[in-house]
Amino acid sequence: MASGVLLTVHVAPVLEGRIVAFVLEAGGPKGSWLPWTVLPQGGNPYEIASTIVDQWCDGAMSDLRLVDVISRESDDGWELAVVFRAELTALPRGERGAPRICEAPDLAAVQGFEAVDLERWLESRAEVGPDGDSSKLVF
Repeated sequence: MASGVLLTVHVAPVLEGRIVAFVLEAGGPKGSWLPWTVLPQGGNPYEIASTIVDQWCDGAMSDLRLVDVISRESDDGWELAVVFRAELTALPRGERGAPRICEAPDLAAVQGFEAVDLERWLESRAEVGPDGDSSKLVF
C-alpha cells in the first residue's frame, strides 16, 4: 500500500428518493459507482461537486449539500472523502456511464461505500425554514 494522502469529492445523486449510480463498462473500474474526482490543491469542494453534477447528471438538480466526510484507507494510502448529496430533477442522459436507479436492496452493489452510508444519505433531506430557505451553515 502506498502512503499518500488523497482528498476526493463524491456526489450521491438522488432522484425521487433513490440513489442514482452509474454503470461503468469501458476501460477502468467496472460496476456501479457514484461520480467522484480528486480535489485539486486549493479547490473548493462545493464547486467541484457542482461541476461533477454538471458533467455526470446534466446539471439537473434542485439541491446540493454536504452530507458526509469519511476518513478511510485506500489502495493509494489514506483518503478523506467529502460527500455531497445532489437532489436531481431528471434522470441523467448517461453520456459518461449508464444511470441506474438503485432500490434499497441494490445499494450494496454500489462500489466505494457501504450500503449503510448510502441509506443514511438518502434519509438526509434538506430542512426548509419558515422563509423557504434550505441553506444552513455547516461549520
